[in-house]
Amino acid sequence: MTAQVDPDAGGGHAQRLANSFEAFYEMQQESWLRFALAQTGSREAAERIVDGVTNHLADCWEHVLRQHNVGRYAWAVLKTFIERWLNDHDARPAFVETTAFDRVAAAMNYSKEQFGLMEESLGLYSAICGLSERQHDVIILRYVLGYSDKRVGYLLGIDPKTVRSHVRFAKQKLARQLGIDYTREDED
Repeated sequence: MTAQVDPDAGGGHAQRLANSFEAFYEMQQESWLRFALAQTGSREAAERIVDGVTNHLADCWEHVLRQHNVGRYAWAVLKTFIERWLNDHDARPAFVETTAFDRVAAAMNYSKEQFGLMEESLGLYSAICGLSERQHDVIILRYVLGYSDKRVGYLLGIDPKTVRSHVRFAKQKLARQLGIDYTREDED
């Protein structure tokens, strides 16, 4: 669903607003949906969340455009809508379960290794949930959703160098939590 900025409410200016919102929405919608799905575990919930975010941003698009960083502002709105949904449904983020099972399904190996992989995934993903908010988002976007540093930076409104820095510190923290030896050579 795409919310509409009313193009008839002010001539050319309103049409430019509507066009800029539509372009922004098209660039963000898939990422928002994938992130909301990873957090809720429900396609229907993720779609409702993204619809809510879309409508909210469309309703105050001129205000959004005045923000220092539109991408960061929109990401914060998305996370607020996800938190509200989780609270309203007395749920915790489904990230651990959904990504672990996706990883096992992707392996398509129904041997004993499947259970080891799930156990390993649950430990890793639980540790990821313990990261700072920014590190958590960067790791999910980069490794779970597979986005490049540039795309992650765009979504979060930060420089790709900052993304790499968050990744490095998150990996160090995860290694300590999981008792894994970590060196800078382990970085990609």
